[in-house]
Formats: sequence, C-alpha cells, structure tokens
Amino acid sequence: MRIFLVLAASPNPTFASSLWRSNLHDPLVAMGHDVVLFEEGVLPLFDLDPALTSTAGPRGIFTQRFLDAVEAAHRAAPLDLVLTYVSDSHLEPDAVRRVRERVAPVVNFFCNNIHQFHLVRRIAPAFDLCLVPEHAALARYRAVGAEPLFWPMAANPDVYRPLPLAPEYGATFAGQRYGERTTHLLALLDAGVDAHAFGQGWSADGPLAAPGSAEARGVPAAAARLALDALRGRLPWRALADRAAWRALRARHAAALHGPLDDAGYVALFSRSRVSLGFLDLGDTHRTLRPLRQVRLREFEATMAGAFYLTGWLEELGEHYVLGREIECYRSRAELVDKCRWYLAHDDARAAVARAGHARARRDHTWTRRFEALFAELRRRGRIAA
Repeated sequence: MRIFLVLAASPNPTFASSLWRSNLHDPLVAMGHDVVLFEEGVLPLFDLDPALTSTAGPRGIFTQRFLDAVEAAHRAAPLDLVLTYVSDSHLEPDAVRRVRERVAPVVNFFCNNIHQFHLVRRIAPAFDLCLVPEHAALARYRAVGAEPLFWPMAANPDVYRPLPLAPEYGATFAGQRYGERTTHLLALLDAGVDAHAFGQGWSADGPLAAPGSAEARGVPAAAARLALDALRGRLPWRALADRAAWRALRARHAAALHGPLDDAGYVALFSRSRVSLGFLDLGDTHRTLRPLRQVRLREFEATMAGAFYLTGWLEELGEHYVLGREIECYRSRAELVDKCRWYLAHDDARAAVARAGHARARRDHTWTRRFEALFAELRRRGRIAA
C-alpha cells in the first residue's frame, strides 16, 4: 500500500528522539509499504490548547499544508491510506472529510485518552477510524460519534531488544518526574534498594522548585495554588507530601537521580538493569480520591527489550500478559518495595519472568501485528482493497 503518514518523530520537544518514527514509521516500511512521511510542524502543535482562539491561526496553516502535501503525494502516485497522529490543534474536521472523500480513508492514532481525550474530541468523528490504546476511552469516542478501534501499544523488536550488557543497576525507571514516581522511588531507596531514575525533572542539581511555580514565588503564591487545587478536587496535603518527598529524595539519594537518556541509552538501560520499573498514574491525579491510570508504551518496550518488568497493577494489563509469569505488578508502595527486594534476591525467578515476557512481546506485541490487525479491519469495512 501507499500510505501518507503524518507523524512527529519525537514525543517531546525538549530533547532529540525518534521514538515515534521508530515505532510507527519504520515497521510500515519494513512490511514493504510505500510510506510518504509528513512530519514538519507536527510536534509543536500538541502543546497548543485547541480551545483557545489563538490556536485557530496555527491550525489553519497546518491544515492547508496538510491538504497540499496529501494532494501532491496523491498526484505522484495514488494513496491507499492516510494515517495520522494528530489532535484538535492540528486539523479542521472538514479537511479530514475532504481527504476521505477525494483521496483515501483517514485513520488517526492518539494515546493518553484517559486524561487528554478533550484534545481530540472535536476532530475524532471526522476520521474513518480512531486507533485507541486504552479500553476505558472507547466509550468516549463512541459518545461523540467517532469510530474507535482498540489498538494497544506495542514495540519494535528491531529497536527494543536485549543487549549484551552486564547489569549495573538494581532497579531503574526512565521517564519524567511527576505523580507518585517521586514517593515510590524514595520508598525504594530508603528500603535499601539500588534504584535510579532517569529523565526530565530528576536531576539532583536542578532547583528544588520549578522556575515560575507557586512554590518558587513564595508562601502566598504556594498557598493560593493549594487553595485552587482543593477547589479542583486535588487534595492539598498530597501536594505537600510530594514536595516533601522530592526534598528528601534530593537530600538523601542525589546519586540515584539522573537527567534524560537519548534513544540508544534508553534501550540499553533495560539490559543494564536487573529490574525495570513502571508507574501507571497519570499527571497529578494521584492527588485526587480517584487516581487515573493507563497502560503505557513502556509496558511493551520493556518486555521487548528483554527486561524483568515490575509495574503498577491494572486489570487491562491481564489482556496483554499473564501477570506474575510474564510481568510482575504491585498494588501499593509497600508491595512495590517487597517485590523489588524479593526479585533482586532471586535471580532465577527474575530471569524466568523476563524470558516469558520477552517471548510474549515478540509473539503478540509488535507494531507489525498491530498494523496487520488494522489493515484487516479496514479490508473488512471495504475501505482498502482486499
């Protein structure tokens, strides 16, 4: 097939990464498809609020560039499919409908729908299909008239693979610092686990308070922020606990805190670690009475890279793995500490879980398998040729 792919290479504008290109573009090429990649200007628009009137201008510019690029590619050789990873900040719904009618079916992938569905609510009904990696978000798409297809995350085995590296860390996590990640890491380190964190916000030599934050502006501003959080359903004492945990972590365990890794370093970390950690909480929802959690990309990258993976418990994980045999899960901070310590002391049990998880990932959780399922569904609907 000839596929027009709209995709930002990186998930984050603050550091160089080709994570999404490796995950979504490269497997399509390896499958033998003719892929026309359109990525210029995609990433910055994710940071714009689609509800603001100021977003209309950038959205209009991107929409026209998208239409021009699709039509040019289609003139060069007919397109069979347009696959996008965009939000309401990128495209006008009428532009998507225009491409569907004149060029080819249009399918959109979007993740983090559990807490960010508002970013695609307006445009979702315009697509032939919306690829949704969270079961709990499917009903939201249907409620606005969209056609969702459950399409779980996956990993590219050509990128995420076991490497011949000796383990040098007990337990590691790579990702941004937010949510319960600080308090979980502190609990592990205080319990004597050799745990390390890599990513944005973890550097021990950074400021205690983020520049411009309420805490950095002083007590009155911090108090005002706590009051506002309370009105929004956030629990002020949990915010205070988070800040206290960060101070304690920096003071007692600075050597365990590291900055972001590049893509190669991120993949290598799975092999350099005896235990790879996952945290499923979203944003600061742990400060509410009903925290939100979702399956992450990391749940597939870790096993594909051959890691022993220990992550938070979520029923949906049982659809992808045999819990306790292919990955391990924890339901509380105390259980996280206990399981981490136990598996670090039992090499054979840890290796058995890692082997089983790796085999499952290679069999069931590649992007090639995901794309095969998508194309089968589009053929079933008569949207692409059989």
